[in-house]
Amino acid sequence: MLGGENVTLGELLKSQRQQLERAGVPGAESDLQWIAGSVTRFNRVQLMINREFVLPPEQAEQIKAMVERRCRREPLQYILGNQSFMNLKLRTDSRALIPRPETELLAEHCIRLIKKDYPRFAPFRLLDIGTGTGALALGIAKAASNVRAVGVDISPDALELAKENCGLCGLEERVTFLQSDLFSAVEGQVFDGIVSNPPYIPTRVVPELMPEVSRFEPHIALDGGEYGMDFYQRIIPQAARFLKSGGFIALEAEHFQFDAIKQLFAQTGAFTPAACMADYEGRNRLCSAKKL
Repeated sequence: MLGGENVTLGELLKSQRQQLERAGVPGAESDLQWIAGSVTRFNRVQLMINREFVLPPEQAEQIKAMVERRCRREPLQYILGNQSFMNLKLRTDSRALIPRPETELLAEHCIRLIKKDYPRFAPFRLLDIGTGTGALALGIAKAASNVRAVGVDISPDALELAKENCGLCGLEERVTFLQSDLFSAVEGQVFDGIVSNPPYIPTRVVPELMPEVSRFEPHIALDGGEYGMDFYQRIIPQAARFLKSGGFIALEAEHFQFDAIKQLFAQTGAFTPAACMADYEGRNRLCSAKKL
């Protein structure tokens, strides 16, 4: 009996997979493997070959509780409590948006610019606007040892999480976090680079997103206003004041927003023509320009 004390791994996996499938959870098998692996410390091969292993009751109950949360469509990353980003294991929970693979492309682009244009030991000051978990600031600083980063966010909850991740990554001496409405807390400072993955989902679309996002991730990190452009309209006109000559700004956005973003850069008269880069699906996802 699954409610009793002698439950084999195989029996439990079968029943819990069925439960996930009935709830309409996408990728039920993969998610169950992540959940079971996090509890048992078995890798995927070990989960397959240990089907007759009798689980300790506390492990069986823990797996069932995590599956129940996933059936309510809570994101797997919140249930597991972590997400990999740029080879860092970041703590994740409802205080901040879950770092996405597409955002790794933004980090990698910044790292290439830093390593191409700046000597290895020349200090590089980076500003990460809307830092959330701290993923961009921490990922870039980890990969480029000359980076000194400041991550800003308006959410005190997100900043608390970012500081926890900074400690986990051992980057407290090179990355700091400040509560700020965009540039407000760094007035008078100048940086070599600015990076941001701001909220860019149009307001009307947010409730229509998959339940993992619309029900659980913080809307403050998603909602970019009527057309998803509110934060670009604030960031881009101000950015030149906070950049050294030759410094870059790199942004993530939706593919349909890039014509308007390019126009915003052009209207400042302070930047080179903005260049766009595609994501894994071949759609424009990143945009960057350099201060003249």
